[in-house]
Parts: sequence; structure tokens; C-alpha cells
Amino acid sequence: MAERGCWLFFVIIAALAFVLVPSIYSSKPAPSASPSTPTLSTLLNLPTTKPKNTRQGFPGGIRLPKTIRPLRYEIRLRPYLSGDFKVEGEVKIDVMVQVPTQFVILHMADIITLNHTAKVVMTEGNKGIGIVAQRHSVSDMLYVAELEEELLKGSNYTFSISFLGTLGQSPRGFYRSFYTKENGNISWVASTQFQAIDARRAFPCFDEPEMKATFKIFLARKEGMTALSNMPLLHTTAIDGEEGWFWDEFEESVLMPVYLVAFAISDFSKREVSVGKDNSTLIRAWVREASLSKLDLGIEASAVGLDFLRKYFEVPYPLPKLDMICPPEMSPNAMENWGLITYREASLLYTPGKSSLREREWTTYLVGHELAHMWFGNLVTFKWWNDLWLNEGFATYVGTVAMDQIEPGWGALDQFVVKKQQSVMALDALRSSHPVSVPVPDPAIMNEIFDTITYNKGASVIRMMSKFLTERVFRSGLRNYLTTLMFKNAEQDDLWHYLTEAAHEAGTLSRNLTVKTIMDTWTLQMGFPVVTVTRINNTTATVTQEYFKLDDNTLCPTTPSSSNPSTSPPPPVKSWWVPLTYTSGEKPNFNDTRVKLWMAAGEEPQTYEVTVPDSSHWVIFNILQSAYYRVNYDEANWKLLALQLRKNHHVIHAINRAQIIDDAFNLARAGRLSYEMVLDLISYLAQEREYVPWSATFSNLQYIYSMFHRDPAYGALKDYILSLIQPLYENIGTEEQPSDSLQTQQLRSDMLTWACRLGHVHCRNMSLSLYRQWMADPIGFKGISPNFMEAVGCTALEAGGEAEWSFAWKQPQMKDVLGCTQELWMLMRYLEGGFNASSGIRRQDAAITFRRVATQGTGAVLAWDYMRANWERIVDYIGTTFFALPRMVEDVTRSFNTRQQLQELQAFQKQYSSRLLTATTAVQQAVEATRINVAWMNKNRMFIVDWLAGHGYTSNLDSL
Repeated sequence: MAERGCWLFFVIIAALAFVLVPSIYSSKPAPSASPSTPTLSTLLNLPTTKPKNTRQGFPGGIRLPKTIRPLRYEIRLRPYLSGDFKVEGEVKIDVMVQVPTQFVILHMADIITLNHTAKVVMTEGNKGIGIVAQRHSVSDMLYVAELEEELLKGSNYTFSISFLGTLGQSPRGFYRSFYTKENGNISWVASTQFQAIDARRAFPCFDEPEMKATFKIFLARKEGMTALSNMPLLHTTAIDGEEGWFWDEFEESVLMPVYLVAFAISDFSKREVSVGKDNSTLIRAWVREASLSKLDLGIEASAVGLDFLRKYFEVPYPLPKLDMICPPEMSPNAMENWGLITYREASLLYTPGKSSLREREWTTYLVGHELAHMWFGNLVTFKWWNDLWLNEGFATYVGTVAMDQIEPGWGALDQFVVKKQQSVMALDALRSSHPVSVPVPDPAIMNEIFDTITYNKGASVIRMMSKFLTERVFRSGLRNYLTTLMFKNAEQDDLWHYLTEAAHEAGTLSRNLTVKTIMDTWTLQMGFPVVTVTRINNTTATVTQEYFKLDDNTLCPTTPSSSNPSTSPPPPVKSWWVPLTYTSGEKPNFNDTRVKLWMAAGEEPQTYEVTVPDSSHWVIFNILQSAYYRVNYDEANWKLLALQLRKNHHVIHAINRAQIIDDAFNLARAGRLSYEMVLDLISYLAQEREYVPWSATFSNLQYIYSMFHRDPAYGALKDYILSLIQPLYENIGTEEQPSDSLQTQQLRSDMLTWACRLGHVHCRNMSLSLYRQWMADPIGFKGISPNFMEAVGCTALEAGGEAEWSFAWKQPQMKDVLGCTQELWMLMRYLEGGFNASSGIRRQDAAITFRRVATQGTGAVLAWDYMRANWERIVDYIGTTFFALPRMVEDVTRSFNTRQQLQELQAFQKQYSSRLLTATTAVQQAVEATRINVAWMNKNRMFIVDWLAGHGYTSNLDSL
């Protein structure tokens, strides 16, 4: 009924506007434009025949002309959290004219303007400017007011208009969501999600990051509700004649882009703390009252993190307060709105004894990430979305640095290498990857570049830069960048300038070399190099670089490089400025990450010679994997490394042990190293007890596991992996100890997940016993560590039936294992529930519901069939926000390795070519990855099967 009422309301208003307003397309003839005045078509750069969009399925986005720019907004919004959920609004925008024009052009979507209220007034003299016509392009998301006379360059004007909108259900723009209170009543919450281009859905605006302005916000609310915005509350006044209604007026904001504007109205309760010098900054967290007890971690991490980052950047936090709020529905995990950060509940709330250490780690990191944005992105903002990576890459890296300060015992910076850098390198080794700095010709396709490359590769090359500049110089350059450009916009070249100045002054970079020269090779081209080290005599080795691709021609010769290779010119040779660091077995030193030699980028690959110890000593390049490249060695050096690992692996730093493992697996995957060498290297794992090398191992074993999971030889591979895990299982056991470090607890959790998945008898029996005890006494039984929930729950659901699944459904901490059941009908019921708003699964969790099914063996095929049959419905339900659609494609296709699956995927790509939306690149990458997997199986399957058999692991029937 509310949906239908809202529709009727808008029809009536639209009809009235058409009658009351001088027609949207006024019959009054427009004055002829002077030769110096741009026409509307010229301003918008619209040809006679509009070209097709660069990405099918997206609305056409138009860059605003540079004729006028905003100075100040005054926004009044009155949202109704009941009935038809309408929003009554008014916006006044003070603008300055930069180029004479007869048009006011704004972004606008999902809004009905009351055209009779539109006004343009010249500030000097309060002179009104007549409006000839008003137009609205739905496809281009534009509002255009054509004026009677030309606006004068250098003069200021105020444009104002009233409008009507709706609190939508999709988590974008100004939207609504609800939660059920403990008394059973429904409570509605209004909140915002404007990044990247959805502020235009809340009010007409200049929805581009370079169009910074100040914002004066007024929000109407009912008694008993709390309104929040970026700035502190200034005044509250009752609305005359309307009992129980109030206007909340907020302090005027600092200069900021419109995508960081935020507001929320709720009946939430709060926790607060004051931090900083003289407790000058108030931090408040707002959640539903029943969740107040879960805020301790978020509040503490925010307080410590904000104080640390203020010192790290040596720039004060510029706002008097920081609010955090958890709307019931959100699209991203969190959003860095300045002074009002929004979080998903699962990202901020933490319950000791029930939440796992991984959840604690995630909350701590995410708080650091969002706080880092308060400086990098908010204080200094990119000019256009092609430099989004500056925001997200820096927040990812500096958020990890902040996390390391909040919890110094966790080794967060060591874990960064395996969780961020190594994870993204597998994706970046595809030909369908993209540079971190991506041209964005159409802002409507912005959400597609919110991906792993932007976040994790961006963070990895920033970490690399901090290493070769040194941390002291890096921070000095950042400080100068932030203090000089605060409240302004910047491009990556601006950052390179300030870092180069600092590096030249400190002497950490040669005067004839700039940060731009180096970093352009890492940000403007995709991929990365493999550095090959080859001894040529007892004291000298040669070093070369080459673009590393998983589809090496020796592995996957069928991958086409162009549609017509006989006539197409060869692609340019990729090369990078590579900072070389290295040490050796003669005098191992893993603390010195200073650059010993720069490999220059150029059209022709160069060979460098370096002095190394005699051939009885190993060498390791890329100390602490501080730079973003892989390393390959000659066979003799690989054997020396394998020998050292077996003899005493502690001689090699844990990060470099993880690097050796990850490089070796990926070199073998690309056909550059034998799997025999890889399997020889990891034989030392019987002695390994540290998390970081094991994390790299598990990540790489996952690929081989997924390739063999439905293969006749799976049993042999399973037994082999169990043999690697068994010594660790016996050593660290299944009981948590008070003295365990976080990394030890993480390692035990991963070990149990793998052991139970592979059928380890003790692990499975223990898990089934614990789960059955819990089912028998749901309230009193406390015998399962939150860190073991995945291993225990997945084992129980895999072995059990409907009773076990139904019990898990009722336990909040068991959501991640709901896809582990082997019952197809239950998996299908769960999948259907993920895309049905009445199922109890929130819309924001639809993609993760799909993932829980798609990443399990039994559910993978079912999930793929479901996606192919229901893609249109999935897209309509989820929308195009951020990571959801790309990750669903990645999850369901990860194990594809047959020609039939490749054909099905290509058919899917063709069938939905106009509706892939933010998954366009993800599908392209999945096709490429599947083609590589098919070739990998053809080349490597029999070798691995024979190797396993030769070491006593076989699945042949005659061995039973």
C-alpha cells in the first residue's frame, strides 16, 4: 500500500507542477545566445547523435560544465518515516560564475522539482534573473534551467528550488531501513549513502568531487528521534502548528565534496568519549539500544586511532566531533562521511566471548581505514574518480598502520603482505586487470572500480613507496601535501611532487630521479614484473625484469592477444622502475630495506649485474616483500633455499618465507617453475609454526584444492595436504591457551578449518561432539570457541540434516557456515531466501548469502545454475553498488576448469552483455581465469597425480 500511495502522490504532484509552472518546456522564445556564450549542447559536449555508453546497461553520466561552481549549500529536508516515505526538500546554492552562461546545470535523479519555486538571484543588488525553461534528463541525471540573460563572469548568484523525493529502499541516496525492537515493534531509520554519485538522489547538486562547498543542513524530525549530520547540532526549534515536529539546525561545514555529506534520523542510543588535547574531540557511536553493550571495541579503536593518526599526519583533525552510526541496511561495509561515518552493524559491533578474533581484527582495521579517510580523501580530495585509488589505497595501507598501533601485538603489518599484497597479485597477473589509476569517462560506471586492484594494489604500491623513500621521508612528504592542499582537490602528480621534494631534501632519492618517474610505471599500467636472478659465475648474478602473466604462452598459447594478430602491432613492452633489495645466506640481514639498485623502465628490457656471495650461499631478493614484484631464481638457488628451510627456516624472516612460498606457487602456475621444486620447498612445513608463512601456504593450496575438488585424484591430494597439516595439528593442538598470540589463534583456526574440511578424523569427531552438545543445551553450553565456529559448524552441517541447519540458522555466530550442508533443497531454499526481502535475510547480505553457497563444494554448481537463471532478478534486487556483483561472479567461477564451464561462462557473458553492470570486468576476468585453469589442468594434472602416487598418495581403485 505504501508503494502504491507514493506512486499516486508523485503522479498528482507532477500533474500540478505541469499546470502551475510555466511549462517545463516554456513556449516563451529563448533569447539568442551571443557568440561568446556557449550553447547547452556545447556545454554538455553532446553531439547531434548521442554515442552509446562505454558500458552497456549504465545510464549516461555527463560531466558538468565549468561555467559555475558552488560556494555554499543550504539544504532543508523533511523526511517522513511512515506512510509513503516522502521527502520535502529545499536547496539554496550560492554559486560563482567562472564562464558567462545562460544555463544552471545540476545533477539530479529520483526527484520531482517544483519548478514554480525555482529562482536565480544575483547577490549584488538582489537582482532576480528570469528562468525561460527548465528541463530534466532522466538518462543523464541532469536538471537544466535556461535563463533570460547571461550570468556574468566573476559574479555570485543564488539558485534555489523546492523539490519532492522519496526515502527509497535501495541503500543509496537518502534511503530508509528498519529494525525490529525487542518489544516487536518496527522502527524506521533514514540515512545516506552518497558515494559515488548518489547525492543527486537526495537534492539537486554539483555531484562531482572537485565541486567543493560548505553545507548548512536543516533536518526535520519527530519528537523522540535524533538527527545527525556532518557537523554538531546548533539549534532545535519547534515547527509552528505541528506538535511533535522539530527542525534541527547544524553548524556550517568545512569545505568538502558533496559525496561526503551525510545525515541520519533514528531512535538510536549512543556511547561517547572525548579525545585529543583538552578532550576537544567528541566521539559518539549510535546503535539500536539492544546493541549498546557491543560498542566497546569500536569506541576504543576510534579513540586510539584518531589520536594516532593526528600524530602520524601531523595535521589536526579539523572537525569538533566524530559520529558513527550503524543503519540497519548499508551497501558498503563502511563509508567515510566526514564527521558522520556509517558502518554496517557487523563491521562495528563486537561481543567478547561470542565474536571471533577475526571479527575483532576486522572491526579494528575498518575503524583505522575509515579514520585515515578523514585526512586522505576528506581533507584533500581527488579531482576526479580516476584517482580514487589515492583515497582507498592510502586508507587501506594507513588503516593497517593505525591497526598496528591500536593492537601492536597482532603483527598487522606482517599480515598485510599475505592478506593484501599477495592476494591482489593473483588478480593483477591477468591480462584483464587494470591500472590503479583508471580513466572514468562516465561517472555512472564509477562503482565498477571499487575493486581489489584499487584497494589492495593501491595500498601495496604505497607501502612499497614508504619503504624506498623511508618512513620518515614518506611521512614528511604526506604532511606537506596535506597542509598545503587542505580543503582542496589534488591529483596523484601533486602527491608525487611533495614526496619528491622531501626525498631530494633527505637524500633518499637521487636528484635526477623523481617519485613521478617511478610511480607512474606502477599506477598508470596494469600488472607487475617478475625479476629473474641468475648466477653467471661465483660472484656475479644477472637480474632482469619481465611482465608477469598467469597465461604465459608456454602454459596457455590459445589466449588471443588481439582479434587479428597478423596485422595488429605488438603491444608496448611493459617495464617498471623496480627497487632491488637483497640479502644472502652468508650474512642474512632482513632489517635493511634500503634500495641497493634501481632497475629502470624502458622500451627495451635491460640486464643488470649484481655482486653476490659464492654459489654455496643462497640469495633472497625483495626483502620483507617490500616491493610489488615476484622473484624467480636459477635452479641452484631454489635448491639452496629449500635446503635452508629444511635445515633452519628461522634464518629466513617469516615474511620472506611467505614470499618464497607465494612466488614459487605462482611461478609454477604460470609455467615458469616446476611443481616438483614447489613441493620440495614446502616440505619444510612440518617445522613451521608461524601464521604468515602458513597463510601464504593455505592461500596457494586453495587453488590446487579447487582444481582437484571434483577430480578422481582428489582423495590423494586430500591425504597429502593432511600430511602437511598433521605435525602442526599435533604441535599447537585444539585447545586455546591464555598465552596464545593473535596469530597463533588465527593459525589454529585456519588449521582446524582445513583439517575438518579434508576429513581429519579427530577434527571431525571433536566438531560433531561439540555441536551436538550445543544443540542439546543451547543456552548453557559454552564449549565452542568463537574462533572454531567455522570448522565446527561446517563439519556439523555437512554431516547432518535439517535439524542441524535449522539450529545454525538461529545462531547469529553461525551465519558463515549455512552453505555447508550437502542437502540440495536446503541450499536452494537458502539461496532463494538471500534474494527475498521477506526471508529475514537483509538485502545487504544477499551477496554474502550467495557466497556461502558458491564457495562450498556441493553448492558451487547449484549457485552457478541459480546465477545463470536469475541474473536479471539478482541485479534488480542488489543494484550496482560497490563489490556485490563482482564478488559473486568471482566466488562462483573460482573453481571453473573445464571446457564446458568455459563455454557456459562465455554464453552467460554474451547473454547478459548489456546487464552485467559492475560485474562487467569481473566476468571478463573470470573467462580469462577459466581459460587459464583449463590449460593448467591439461599441463599439470598428470604430473601432480604421478608425483602424489610416487610419494604414497593415490586414489586409484586398485589401491583400495
